[in-house]
Amino acid sequence: MLTPNFELKQTDKHVILEIKAPLANVARTELVADDFNVFFSSPPYYLRLKLPGQVRESPTESGTYDVDGGIFTFRLEKVVEGQNFEDLDLIGKFLFAHKKYQARPKIEVLDDVVPSSESEDEDEEQFWIAQQTLPAESLLTTPGYGFANKVTGNGAALREEFYEIIELTDVETTPVGERKLRREREELDKFCEDHYLADFMEPSEINAIIEFKAPWEELLENKLECKLTPEETEYLKDLGNRDYLLDAQETKSALLSLADIVFAYAYNFRTFTGENTVESAWTINKLSATLSWFQTHETAAQMKVASIRRSLIYPLYRHYGLSMKVLEDTVKILKLGRRQILKCLIDVHKLFNASEPRYLLNQLYITDYCIWLQKVSDRKIESLVERLKEASVAKEDLRLDLEELERAAMMVLEEELEAVYTKLSNVSLKDDTSSELVSSSGTSDEDSSSDSDESSGSTIDSDDT
Repeated sequence: MLTPNFELKQTDKHVILEIKAPLANVARTELVADDFNVFFSSPPYYLRLKLPGQVRESPTESGTYDVDGGIFTFRLEKVVEGQNFEDLDLIGKFLFAHKKYQARPKIEVLDDVVPSSESEDEDEEQFWIAQQTLPAESLLTTPGYGFANKVTGNGAALREEFYEIIELTDVETTPVGERKLRREREELDKFCEDHYLADFMEPSEINAIIEFKAPWEELLENKLECKLTPEETEYLKDLGNRDYLLDAQETKSALLSLADIVFAYAYNFRTFTGENTVESAWTINKLSATLSWFQTHETAAQMKVASIRRSLIYPLYRHYGLSMKVLEDTVKILKLGRRQILKCLIDVHKLFNASEPRYLLNQLYITDYCIWLQKVSDRKIESLVERLKEASVAKEDLRLDLEELERAAMMVLEEELEAVYTKLSNVSLKDDTSSELVSSSGTSDEDSSSDSDESSGSTIDSDDT
């Protein structure tokens, strides 16, 4: 059975369901609206939805079918008239969740159970302040990876498939807590001082990249709302739906890793001025500690340090000012909310699908993020933005000795400039001395000539006399 493309709209009294089914068998079409559930069947199409509010079939209206467009239109009555059904454009969250999970939770969610992690009375401050403790790992426990670290096993397959895209070679034997230490040691070995100083001393091209106006900046400046395109909505539908049951710590880590991935995307978008290239998938993969090291972040400051470090070690442009600008982009993208973040993730999903074998990163992370994000409350995204704003990061926190390198470079530059100035001064002094000598020599000759003329004249006058 095929899942048709569909669209949800609403009025005060009705929910309008439009289903695009050009190959439908109209004679065998059936629609049932029961409480929160909507079932549609018209071979070869089948659709099952779980709406955020209660609906029922209208006794006075029936569905219509546009033969030319192949579109069914159904008007379903709201049980509570005037109730607002939120996020009807995020259609993926209303699809009936599959039982087979890509990132399997420890406890599967039943059809009639709503995950408590999204309860309205959850204290966001306690959510972030709660002490982060990594799960206990023993010799009998296989370290997890993927979305919320829910995937385990398949180590042999990972070594064969991931050698090009994952820097963590021993996935099954490296505990989650040790990945950060190993990553930082390798980053120190890869850090190139000459490359960093070259971009630091000659930033003209990088300044143009920093001044580039990204679309999310224009949306915020003009106070516009981000909206998904029909193609993006359809893309979310094709990804399907799953239920996730995450505790507070897992949700926190998932949000911080989301910011880490958005940073990598924003760097690629800004440095290539909005145009993807053959290096885009590599750049996003490499800059994200989540995607390249299966990193689990504990704090917002840790996430920012990891992202900035990698942006100064691996990509083409390695400039601290550019990294801070990309960090601003990350906050702005998150501030615009789930739809802007989904736009970025859909773009990443497309890039990875076209880049072997990075499509595996979609299976481990991006697909689950696209589905999960549609269900995350706006309050959680807003709290993530606040945590990123509050977490201050300075150059010394990166532990790359950037300030010492910059001071040494400026001292060398000053010495070179002083040497050039001294050389120019010496040349100027020589020119001035030579000019004085020429001037003095010219005056003496004139005086001598004048005296000679006077003497000569006097002799002639005496003889004549």
